[in-house]
Amino acid sequence: MNLEQEWQNLSVEFNSKANQIETSKLTIDEKAHSLLQELIFKLRWKLRWIRIIDLPLLALAIFVSGDLKILLLLIVVTYEICRFLGLRDFNKIKTAVDYNANARQVLTDNFNAIRKILRGETIFGYIFLPLAGPIGLLAYRLYVHHTFEQVIHLPNFFIQMALLALVGIPFIWLTKRMNNSIFAKPLKQLSDKLNDLMD
Repeated sequence: MNLEQEWQNLSVEFNSKANQIETSKLTIDEKAHSLLQELIFKLRWKLRWIRIIDLPLLALAIFVSGDLKILLLLIVVTYEICRFLGLRDFNKIKTAVDYNANARQVLTDNFNAIRKILRGETIFGYIFLPLAGPIGLLAYRLYVHHTFEQVIHLPNFFIQMALLALVGIPFIWLTKRMNNSIFAKPLKQLSDKLNDLMD
């Protein structure tokens, strides 16, 4: 067996396959990667905002006592659980170059992970945006009256909570519009690039 001849044959075969790669595919892959980096940057800041909101609540919980402390800690824990779930999917996004992986499959997995994070945030918004007003009122009442028992016996308390929940419903639409303005265009462009890579 002539090893030198085998090596030359292998080299010729490799070079011929490398020349068959379309330049347009490489360009599409580069643009898709750029869009992915833009989406990752925006998602990273979105997840940081949860921590930015949490820290003042946690600091406040340290200095207050009674049932208000319990309420604030529950809010912080809820936000941190949602942040953990988002970060778990965020960490699945591959940003390093893997020469053994199929570029289209990696981008597709990353695209799906980003959509999953945004879908989770949408569900969080549907649940907690209408509750934001009632929770704020409850926190204020607990600051004044100190215990849940005293607060729930206040006149018209539950009516006020229901009205504030109704006021929170339009904020679901508003936050959806804000998310669309930030994420819809790059997600659509990335989806188009992935479709091009599949052709």
